[in-house]
Amino acid sequence: MTATIYTTNEAMDTVRAIKDLDYYDRCCLEDSEETDLRRKAGYYLKTTHERCPAPLPENAVFIAAIRATDANYSERVSFPENLRGCVFEKAPQLPPRYKEIIKYWSGEPLNTNAGGAAYYQNPLNSYTIDLSALDAAHEAGNYSGNVAVMDALLSEGVVVHIVGLGKILGNAPDDGFVEIEIRVDESLLVLDNPEFLTGKPYNGQTGERSEPIFLKVSDIRRSPDPNQIFVDALRYEELDYGFYY
Repeated sequence: MTATIYTTNEAMDTVRAIKDLDYYDRCCLEDSEETDLRRKAGYYLKTTHERCPAPLPENAVFIAAIRATDANYSERVSFPENLRGCVFEKAPQLPPRYKEIIKYWSGEPLNTNAGGAAYYQNPLNSYTIDLSALDAAHEAGNYSGNVAVMDALLSEGVVVHIVGLGKILGNAPDDGFVEIEIRVDESLLVLDNPEFLTGKPYNGQTGERSEPIFLKVSDIRRSPDPNQIFVDALRYEELDYGFYY
């Protein structure tokens, strides 16, 4: 079972407009002012072939909100440098139960473990991955999809860490929602950005843009750890380009 990430109707309009476009067609939209969607809500929300955010119900009941202007925002919401980009299952600095938690909240990555992602691991969390199974798959003529016996790719975008939600739910109704404001650090998400795969801190405190996401109370309660939530929430512009070396 996996959770659903909810967002605003405005953001969903953008998600629907770009989710089926390939890298080239999406980036070409910026060539014209009329079609450029980069400044629209939802542009950097991550989608995959199987999953995308859902629109927030019109009658949604909010039981809490975490906003960037809160004094303790950085204590409750963070963007770990060592979890940004391609992170595999045996990475040396994974938080407890990371594989289980990230799959629950984000599902399978857009990219596969066999598409060159091993060469684009987060430099703060990289290790030598045994690629012999990949070589064997290629020899057999299999050049697509995950290789089952290889280490799994767990996450690939900007992972957001949300702390302590389980403690604030109390007797909240299962169909209630918690709003989480996610700051957008465009300096790390734009095209041709060599700093994404570095230890440069993500600026989650200041900036003009943010993406609100909404987590359902029932999903939080069913989470492997309601007080330690990891969501592969934001994509960078080249995420669907592919990993080549």
